[in-house]
This record gives sequence, structure tokens and C-alpha cells, in this order.
Amino acid sequence: MRLSQFLPVGVLVAPGRALPAPSKRVPTRDYSPDNYGPNNNNYGPNNNYGPNNNYGPNNNNYGPDYYYPNDNYPNQDTSSSSPVPYQDSSSSSSYQNDGSYLPPTNATSSGSFPGSDPSPLYLPRAVPTGLIINSCTVPGIVALTFDDGPYIFTSALLDTLASFSPPVHATFFINGANWVSGIDDESTPYPSLLRRMISSGHQIASHTWSHLDLSSASTAQRVEQVTLLEETLQRVVGVKPRYIRPPYATCENGCLEDLEGMGYHVVNFDLDTKDYANDSPQGIQTSVDKFNGELGWDVTTDSAIVLSHDVHQWTVERLVGEMVKTVRERGFRTGTVGECLGDPQSGWYA
Repeated sequence: MRLSQFLPVGVLVAPGRALPAPSKRVPTRDYSPDNYGPNNNNYGPNNNYGPNNNYGPNNNNYGPDYYYPNDNYPNQDTSSSSPVPYQDSSSSSSYQNDGSYLPPTNATSSGSFPGSDPSPLYLPRAVPTGLIINSCTVPGIVALTFDDGPYIFTSALLDTLASFSPPVHATFFINGANWVSGIDDESTPYPSLLRRMISSGHQIASHTWSHLDLSSASTAQRVEQVTLLEETLQRVVGVKPRYIRPPYATCENGCLEDLEGMGYHVVNFDLDTKDYANDSPQGIQTSVDKFNGELGWDVTTDSAIVLSHDVHQWTVERLVGEMVKTVRERGFRTGTVGECLGDPQSGWYA
């Protein structure tokens, strides 16, 4: 069980510098100075984040936990002895001071970048654990995410995403037993849907086994919810996700520490379509209008992690197409959560 495999608190070594152990932190995963590969749990050189940094979807102050004067965090004010929170900025990378992220300042109005590779211009970089991530760090990307599936509408959603040119890549936060059971039962369509997600370039992430509220769960329950889904996905598609969205978008009372101990990046969202409240032919327009009104316009500074659900009919039949239309009309590109955080595909899975 990975929960017990903590690195003892001490001196953390990263490329070119030695960082003192923070004043307030749960033990973190293993640090390795140079290798940022798929099986290397390195979060350096400067991206050392404390636990309990749970913040709301529209709040860019990473509190209530603070970083103390000797912790050497990005953007830290060292002129004062008082704690200073890490500040996120929607206009630049939240973690660019680590030197591993190259901001795509040369984005064109179409959202593309010079050269043959249409992907954003970034180098592989570390994504933090021990806090809730609500927004992208790579400008110009809209990450469509779908919670609670797979379900009876998921196949049609995959068809829709594949129908665009270029195809849309999204992130699916999967449950093992929520709207359906038996995602590993080959007599159902769900194992093949999961494999299709992977083969089509989508990202599979965890939404726990049965959509249990992790804030009110015990550590043992959290471990069970996470590892049962891990083991099932490993059998069905051959991967274990490193990204998780906590059910009900809440992760308190030791939840963040437990998920960090299991090596997970915790991701919520900064644009909620409220599609679950508008699942009707007339009502879904409210979600369309909400998306259009809240999505930014500047591909050099703006981005979004969008919450929707593939278990709702009118999300699949109407909302998704309208969102993609708006995204491309405004010059953004679509991508997975991993892509919008500057994480190469090798970092999405354990």
C-alpha cells in the first residue's frame, strides 16, 4: 500500500539547490533530481507545496495553509517573517519559477503555435500534490472534463468528441460503481468504452469507486475508494491514474494528506456548467449560456478546467457541441487536464 511509503521529512534535494524541510508539511513523495519520467515522483525543483491547501473554485489564494519564510517557495515574500500564501495568477504559469515551464507567449489568434506540433509550447514540469488544483497553468487550453461515468451516454459522447477536426481530447473522472456497476464486466459495454478513451487520447482519472464524500470518510475508507478503482482500471485498461477529482469537489479533514500520500494530483475546476441542474431540452441552454459567459477571450492568458458530466443526456446531445464551437471560435484549443497543467502523457498514470 503506497500510503505508508512516505519520504521522511528532511532536506529535499532538487536540481541546483538544496531546500530546507518546510515548517508545516506532511511527508511528500520521493524526490529525484533529474528524472521527471512516468514512474518518478519528483515535484522539484522549487514546487514544494504544503498540505491542506483547499480553496474554492474561484479563489486563487492557495490557503488556508501557508508557506513559511524559510521554505523557499515561488513568489514568496522573504522580507517579512509572517507567513505568505502562494499566489496563483491567471495570466501566467502558477509554477513558472521552477524554470521547467516555458510560457507560450507566441500563441497565435487561432490558439496554435509555430512549428509542426500543434500542442502548446511547454517543457515537462512538475504538478503539485497536497493541494487542490482549480485552474490550468498553460494558457490557451480549455480542458473539458466529465464526471461520474461511464454511463449509457458515454459512447455517444466519444463519437461526438471524435467527430471534430481535429478531434477533441477530454478528461474522464471515472467511478467504479456509481451510475453503473461492473466497469470490469466484459458482458457490459463499459470495459470497451474505457479502452476506447485511452486509445483515442483521452485522459482517464479517478473519481473514487462509489462517489463517496472523502471529507467525511476515514483514512481507511479513502484508501479503499481509491485503490479499488486503481486495481480495476489496471485490469481493464492497464493504467493507474495519478489524477483524482474528489466527489462533491470537497477534500477536507485529512483528505488532502491521504491523497498526497497515495501520490495523487487533486483537481477540481474553475468553470462549472451546472449541467446536472439543467438536463432537459430547454434547460440545457442555461448551461450553454453559463459556459459562454464565463469562458475567457484571450488565448495568451486565459484557460479553463470545465466541469460537466457524461451521465446526462443533454450534456452529450447539446452542451458539448456548443462548448467546442465556442472554444474554437475564440481561438482556444481543447486538451486534457494533464496537458493544461503542462504534464506530458507519461505523467498521467502511475
